[in-house]
Amino acid sequence: MKRRIVVSLHCLGIAGLVFAFGDLLIDQENVIFKAAREPVNFAELTTSTSYLWWAGRGFLGVFLEMVGTVELYLYLQKTVAERWAFAGLLLTLTHQMMGMGVFAIAYFMFPAAGHLFRAGVPDVMSYVTMQGPLAGFFGVSLLSTLAGLFCMAIAVQKSGKLPWWTGWLAFLGFALIPVPGVIVQFLANGLWASAYFRMAVYIGKTMDEREPELQF
Repeated sequence: MKRRIVVSLHCLGIAGLVFAFGDLLIDQENVIFKAAREPVNFAELTTSTSYLWWAGRGFLGVFLEMVGTVELYLYLQKTVAERWAFAGLLLTLTHQMMGMGVFAIAYFMFPAAGHLFRAGVPDVMSYVTMQGPLAGFFGVSLLSTLAGLFCMAIAVQKSGKLPWWTGWLAFLGFALIPVPGVIVQFLANGLWASAYFRMAVYIGKTMDEREPELQF
């Protein structure tokens, strides 16, 4: 059980690095939120190879997040903070399921719109503008992330089984991601990655290997 928990939390940390270094692939990420105002730049960005790598790495990152999130809950479920951990699990998994949708939109819909615009169909930009339902979908994904990480941070602090500050560091890292700037986003992803790496190292040093395995 100890090895599984440590490996799973490392998956969360690796997810942070996947997002951090993925953000370095493109230098104008915020253009995807300005399709209506900067359609030429949007089309140029979303039809590039580097953009496809940027969007595609999101699927791997979210999958790794799911693995680590479930295992973190299993580690905390027998503590006094189980209710907070369960709320954090549900909200964070909601974000991750929606995150798959976000990256599906980024990987498939945005490049298609970019190619259509360059082919002479300017009206297509009205379907990818960050207003209306699309903005709401992205917004709910972000809010569920922050709510889930807030609950999980409280669970980590109350549990006494992990450094109390690690949950809050993960929360802070995610909270900074919407801030414009590739370097800021790189550092933000690095922050929450380091939080989960620290959890993994702590458990590796302190958890009793003889603790009984959870049965499924």
